[in-house]
Amino acid sequence: MQESVCRQIVTVKMKQGLHLRPISEIVRIARLYPCDFKISNGEHSGSAKEVYDLLELKAMPDTELVLEANGDDASKLMEEIVQFFESGYKKFEDVD
Repeated sequence: MQESVCRQIVTVKMKQGLHLRPISEIVRIARLYPCDFKISNGEHSGSAKEVYDLLELKAMPDTELVLEANGDDASKLMEEIVQFFESGYKKFEDVD
C-alpha cells in the first residue's frame, strides 16, 4: 500500500442532484478504503464515509464537488469514485 494525497473536481450530472441512494453508494465505496476521504462544494465539506455529511452538501445538478483522499490507497479510491461520478450512478436517474 502506498500513501498519497489525491484531489479531483467532479460535476454532479444527475437530474435530481446527489440524493440518498447515490450518497449511500459513495459511502459504501469510501468505507472499503483505509484513507481519509472528504468531499466539499465550496460552502460545506464533509467526510465521504458519513451519509449525513454528504447530505449537507445539498449538491444539485451541475454542482462542482472537490474530492480529496489522503492516505493508503487514496489513488485507488479516487479512481473508483471518479468513475462512479462519470458513469456509475446512471441507474439512479429518473427514480422517484
